[in-house]
Amino acid sequence: MTRLALLALLLLLPVSSEAATYSWTDPAGTIHFTDDIGAVPPKYRTKALRQAAGEETGSDTRPTANVPASRPDAAPAAKAGPPAADANGGATATPATRFGDRSAAAWQTEFQQLRAELKRIEQDRETLRQETGEGKRMLSNQQVADHNARTKQLNQEYEATRLRFNQLVEQANKAGLPPEFSQ
Repeated sequence: MTRLALLALLLLLPVSSEAATYSWTDPAGTIHFTDDIGAVPPKYRTKALRQAAGEETGSDTRPTANVPASRPDAAPAAKAGPPAADANGGATATPATRFGDRSAAAWQTEFQQLRAELKRIEQDRETLRQETGEGKRMLSNQQVADHNARTKQLNQEYEATRLRFNQLVEQANKAGLPPEFSQ
């Protein structure tokens, strides 16, 4: 009980370090923490990266954007806003209808571009993992250093793109963009 209270207290204290901390819960329910993304088992890395970027918490109390159940690592879709209505109060929105400072088609294009960028980064990470033998072959110190540098770069790109995506979701919600234009 005291360990649990101590853990809760430590989690509530602000962290002043700029180093990322990654966490995951294994099938037995044990929570693991590390500052090395390479130590996180591959099937938990995407979620650990989202948590480290502040996009996801361990509990479901914070509201989040909808994520399709078929792809847990997929980018979230925009939350449902007001019913689809154009600026003149019409019943439906068209791609030319303006929401905030841009048309529905422009919003849609931005969402598609960011999703494509996230997918490219995910593919690059997978390619890098496969090129290095998925951790099953010996690498020279230089190869390890190169791999770590490239992994860090890809993770930073991914986090920055996810942040831009989440900001776009928030902007779309504020502008009242119907969900069909954020798909």
